Amino acid sequence: MVASPKYEQLMRFAKAAEEGLLKLETYDHLHPQALQGFETMIERMKHFRDYQGFEGLTGDAIKKWVEASLSRYDAELAGYISGFSHYVEARHMLKHAIEDARLLPPALLDAKTAAMRDLAQVVIPFTKNMGFFGLPFNSLATTGEAYVNAVEAQANAAREEKSEKILAQMRRAAFSLAASLHKCTDAMRKLPDSKSAPQFPVPPPSPTPVVKEIERGNVPVSPHDPSVYGGDRDSDYGRSDQRGPNSGLYPDGYDEGGRINNRIMSSKRIPNTFVPEGELGSRLNPVTDPNDLMNIDLLHSRVNGDRHANGVIGGHTPASPIDHDHPLWRLNGGPAGGSGLGAGALAAGALGAGALGAGALAMRGSLSVNGATAGAAGAGVGGAGAAGAAGGAGAAGRPGMGGFMGAGAGAGAGGKEGRKSRRHRYTAFRFEEDDELPEGYVNPLSQTYGSDKDLSPAPRKDDGWDPRQW
Repeated sequence: MVASPKYEQLMRFAKAAEEGLLKLETYDHLHPQALQGFETMIERMKHFRDYQGFEGLTGDAIKKWVEASLSRYDAELAGYISGFSHYVEARHMLKHAIEDARLLPPALLDAKTAAMRDLAQVVIPFTKNMGFFGLPFNSLATTGEAYVNAVEAQANAAREEKSEKILAQMRRAAFSLAASLHKCTDAMRKLPDSKSAPQFPVPPPSPTPVVKEIERGNVPVSPHDPSVYGGDRDSDYGRSDQRGPNSGLYPDGYDEGGRINNRIMSSKRIPNTFVPEGELGSRLNPVTDPNDLMNIDLLHSRVNGDRHANGVIGGHTPASPIDHDHPLWRLNGGPAGGSGLGAGALAAGALGAGALGAGALAMRGSLSVNGATAGAAGAGVGGAGAAGAAGGAGAAGRPGMGGFMGAGAGAGAGGKEGRKSRRHRYTAFRFEEDDELPEGYVNPLSQTYGSDKDLSPAPRKDDGWDPRQW
């Protein structure tokens, strides 16, 4: 389980702030009463000025005193409007901060991402350029368990960072309002002792339309209005521009389902190239430690896709951990259930992932050299491995599925044809004598077509091919 102290702190604040705003709404009726009090006081002073009954020097002195009082009352009214505007902006700030906080999803993983724990292999697009030491490779193999754990850790880190930003943004706005309100309060205290009636020195922090509503006796705290917090509901506080597959966060977009793009399908397919077999990150030695994946932006990487020159077909992208309205939450089946978050056993048999272990840990340092998430997601390797290990009929032989040849071909056959199929079941050619290759290594090109009825082992004669190149 990951720890999310900042998110939990933010949620406690949001709950307390919501309760506080509901209580503050019960006092809204006092604002028009206060304005009515100012209006009544000014009207009575004007009436006294016009009907005080004195003339000469006495009358002039009284009129001068009344005019000074009216000027001071106008300044006090302006001070009240400014102070109440600070109060309205504080409520605006709380509303916006709460809405910003509520856009953070309570779950870190969507259903499809959590379900990938049991995949034997996940192919991550790593780089489009030359890899380590001049070796060309564009894909990294990892177990489903490591991939999901790494995604969960990165999602938690992203949500924690966003939670801290929301809290910090609220603190800055609150400190700014507090400093301005302190000046407003000091100016109000000096008004009764003022010999003159200058214009109130602290302007309202609210925009003019909001100030006009305050002067009419309203309490405008609509979340659609801008505030000192920054951002607004209409832009979802900066998130609305990040929700499209072409927003810039997703180098290869993400799968939205629907029909396959013919332009992409007709373009040249780009095969997956891995590090030399047996090294960490290869198909025979996938990454099992999620820490080895932390320098790759998995939150915006499209994995297990079929890459072509014009784009990617299929694949999976995790849902955004900082935006519960992101379409990937809907596309990926919503938040993961509690049962989907368990450790889950890796699919047995496929590539022997459980027995291979972490392998060459020296690759760990190399994996951090280039963390750019460029390139499209590689062909799906996971899933087919599990199906092949369970005896899926011919799944391993289909391009893009990633399983090795003969992983359970012909399963499910029955009767006479089934017995005949079992007698002629294809067994992939394996290299047993070469010390430079892992024991039991399967040449993926030993047989690339046919069915369980006509498949035959590749010939062992020397035909000029060097099996070690595969």
